[in-house]
Amino acid sequence: MIKVVIVDDQEIVREGLKMILSLHEEIEVIGEACNGEELLKFLEASKPEVILMDIRMPVMNGIEATKLVKEKYPEIKIIILTTFNEDEYIFDVLKNGADGYILKDSGSKEIIDSIKSAYEGNVLLNPKVTLKVVQALNSMNKKDAHSDNVKEENLLHLLTQREREVAEHVAQGKSNKAISEALFVTEGTVKNYVSKILEKLELSNRSELVLYMQKHS
Repeated sequence: MIKVVIVDDQEIVREGLKMILSLHEEIEVIGEACNGEELLKFLEASKPEVILMDIRMPVMNGIEATKLVKEKYPEIKIIILTTFNEDEYIFDVLKNGADGYILKDSGSKEIIDSIKSAYEGNVLLNPKVTLKVVQALNSMNKKDAHSDNVKEENLLHLLTQREREVAEHVAQGKSNKAISEALFVTEGTVKNYVSKILEKLELSNRSELVLYMQKHS
């Protein structure tokens, strides 16, 4: 059973998600919260494997909540549920460690698949959202080219060939298990590679690595 907590300030959204998730035996909704502060209190007593998190909430929004949850409970996976017109928040939640980002109007299968994917260690981005990430990064790069500011250094040259291969697999959203099967190594070896990659590129998590690879590859 994958234990899930739903965080959204709209009760109708929480009820709808609970109804969808209740139809799947492998998923159990163990709690809900209407803002980030309420979520943090809940986590003091009970730990889910996956959190479905809204972005815009009163008291404490999803961006700040994601940062605080990941700092204290890095093993908990966080999937951001939001609307398409909130794509300006993509970078903030991913840099804060979110493990996925899907739209609220996604079908039940996509929501279920996103929970399973995050649980297995994948970084999941809705295809439409991924396109916007790439477009935004391209726009940022063009601005940088005409700016006097120092451009972010591309550190990919510091990676070994195998580390580069692992990084590219991570950028595709693959889990450690999937990468180990593709490269014929153990999951522990992949985990060690990912740790070394993050250290060399001066990154904090897999989500940042996905963005970094999209920007510099």
